[in-house]
Amino acid sequence: MRVIAALLVTSSLWAQSAQVPTKTGPQQGPPPKNLTVRPDGHVSANLDPENPDQFEVHVVVKGDTLSGIARDVLKNPSLWPQLWEQNEHIINPHWIYPNDKILIKPVVPISEAKPPEPEPEPEPVPEPVAQETPARPVQLPPPSPPMNLAPPQTLFIVDEQKPVSQIKYEDLYCSGSVRTADLREDLKIIAKLDKDGAILATDAEYVYLSQGAENGIAAGNMYQVVRPTRKISNPGGSPKDLGMHYLDVAQIRVVLTQPDYSLARVIHSCADAVDPGDILMPFVPLTFPDPPRPRPFNPLATTSGGVTGSIVTSKDVMLSFGSTFRVTGKIPGVRDSHLTPLNRGISGEGAIVYIDLGQEKGVKPGDVFIVYRHVRREASLYNLPSEAKKLDNTRTAIGELVVVKVGERASTAVVTYAADGLVFGDSIERR
Repeated sequence: MRVIAALLVTSSLWAQSAQVPTKTGPQQGPPPKNLTVRPDGHVSANLDPENPDQFEVHVVVKGDTLSGIARDVLKNPSLWPQLWEQNEHIINPHWIYPNDKILIKPVVPISEAKPPEPEPEPEPVPEPVAQETPARPVQLPPPSPPMNLAPPQTLFIVDEQKPVSQIKYEDLYCSGSVRTADLREDLKIIAKLDKDGAILATDAEYVYLSQGAENGIAAGNMYQVVRPTRKISNPGGSPKDLGMHYLDVAQIRVVLTQPDYSLARVIHSCADAVDPGDILMPFVPLTFPDPPRPRPFNPLATTSGGVTGSIVTSKDVMLSFGSTFRVTGKIPGVRDSHLTPLNRGISGEGAIVYIDLGQEKGVKPGDVFIVYRHVRREASLYNLPSEAKKLDNTRTAIGELVVVKVGERASTAVVTYAADGLVFGDSIERR
């Protein structure tokens, strides 16, 4: 009886320890902002699970919580901490997103725990059988060592780490584009859901759309919010008219539809807030070919791509245009003053610029361009030798661009290196 009681106590303690989570649940807090588009197209703050094929998988739908999933699959909502502990890819148990994958592994409640089965009795050992004593083996002399052996070498095998991509989520989905054909403006933002009458919306806030179920809008649809700013011209090249610039504002998901309007949530906002009048286009996940590395760079770098152009403006400049937010343009306290938007802009590493090359010149995403600037002779300040004229047509490499979006006549590029501020008119050549 004492042995059975000890087994029951040990089993009870085992079952309790199996259900005590090793992770401490965080506070709910505000919605996470570091959302990413997963490979299957859904947006989440969580990662994808490892080895999902080894588990039963529950795909999160709208309205799911970990306690609700524990109630459905484990028959006990209080077991949600164990469910979270089994899903290490879920960062915060209070925030799970539609199409996230929850791995299900059975959990044994205390009331159902059973004592361990008694060990089976050992089988009887058979009596040894008498055998004849084998003949004693003859020991042979050791073989002679091989001649001219090289000294042993120690090999260190180091796995080459894959470099971090230079192109980020913001560069693909928040960089803007230049198009020769105007986008349709029938589906747009018409207001923000706000009791105080505010109009600008950012992450996790809600906005009204101009169309509803009668126009095919459905809950779960994702859209890219864009804003037409102004026509991009190219004073130094041909053609002069490069197209209309569209600023990427945000990505949104429809949560509720009515016959003639819809309600959507801002999933990720870019450099500016969502504004009434911003137009919508279907969200399309983008693929990007990472340029080859390493890419040597020096001030005397040359190219062989044969495609030349120039920088025409930057994203920072385009933020000054297109918004419906009205301002006076006056500088307080200064008489007869008037603010004007920055005309062309100066860009450094990580900035977005627009170039006067597009599909018509064979440009494609992933193309790398070197930025050049001509050497200047300050003849008005210094008494330079006459031989300095040899440098009149000399140029120096000052930066590098990687193309992320391509329009018909212009493209969007990320500045991956800059030895100086890049400005309008700097020439570029494809590597």
